[in-house]
Amino acid sequence: MNTKGYSFTPPSKALKWTGIIATIGMYIINFVGFLDTQTNSALGCGPDWPLCHGRVIPHFNNIHIIIEFAHRMLVAGFALLATIYMIWALIRFRQFIEVRILSWVGMGFIVVQSILGALAVVFVNPPAILALHLGFGLLAMVGVALLTVFLYQLGAESAQHKSGISFRKNTPLSTKRWVWATWIYTYIAIYWGSYVAFRDAGVACPTWPLCDGKLFPGFSGRVGLDFIHRLAAVGLAIIVGLLLWNLTKYRQSRPDLYKGAMWLLLAVFAQIITGANLALSHVATGPYLLHIATLMLLFADISYLVLQVVPASAHQAVYAERSQKISSR
Repeated sequence: MNTKGYSFTPPSKALKWTGIIATIGMYIINFVGFLDTQTNSALGCGPDWPLCHGRVIPHFNNIHIIIEFAHRMLVAGFALLATIYMIWALIRFRQFIEVRILSWVGMGFIVVQSILGALAVVFVNPPAILALHLGFGLLAMVGVALLTVFLYQLGAESAQHKSGISFRKNTPLSTKRWVWATWIYTYIAIYWGSYVAFRDAGVACPTWPLCDGKLFPGFSGRVGLDFIHRLAAVGLAIIVGLLLWNLTKYRQSRPDLYKGAMWLLLAVFAQIITGANLALSHVATGPYLLHIATLMLLFADISYLVLQVVPASAHQAVYAERSQKISSR
């Protein structure tokens, strides 16, 4: 294997802390984006982009302008930081396919999310585009977050820290399929939930767990959209429960998978509880944001499990061996 020109020193504290800040920043971007749409502030700057009511700095006449302008500024600042971070990681650790894929996923979806955000403003917030905008925002956040996880794994390997839950090993094909299927189902359920919210169908079932007092309200109209969303949540709980049961046999050998699935199941229960609170509050802003906050953590968790079942690159073993030699000099 040709390793000429590759770095075998551990990721610096500066790089890893930049990753943490960039990850938190991407989380904030998505959180404020949901606040933007929930408060009907997405058109706070009118149908103008990148200007706001034709101005670089608008007059802050109402709360909608403040929220929309703050969202745009946060996107610009944290997206730039995240991009710098990913380019930095690419320059330092380009030998790892994980770094290349996660960096390009993060940067690619930052660009796509920005384009869809502009289209949503120009075309006055079509629900399908809004749902894609926020769904791709989650993928951008996960790209940055998993890149940071991987760099911390490299640091731990170089120091020969063989404890904890971060190390990746070979995983049976059946387990990989379970994890990937759960991730795909979760992403589809999240997109559907976003679409339901942007169709103003989240208030169609004002009671919980029954939908307006009915066990089966049907699949037509806005009630049907909301009912399908509830069924998807139940399906997710079942799938994650089965995933955890499947991973129980790895409790000792793969604590990263077992503990990750445990946290995932807790996140799903938190989603259901906050979803019930959201319905009973008639989609009030506070319960809505709490629901979204747990949703993003849930998606980050299942994405972490996906990272852990992907086979480690061939460079990882070489890196651990060479970096250990460097550290022992």
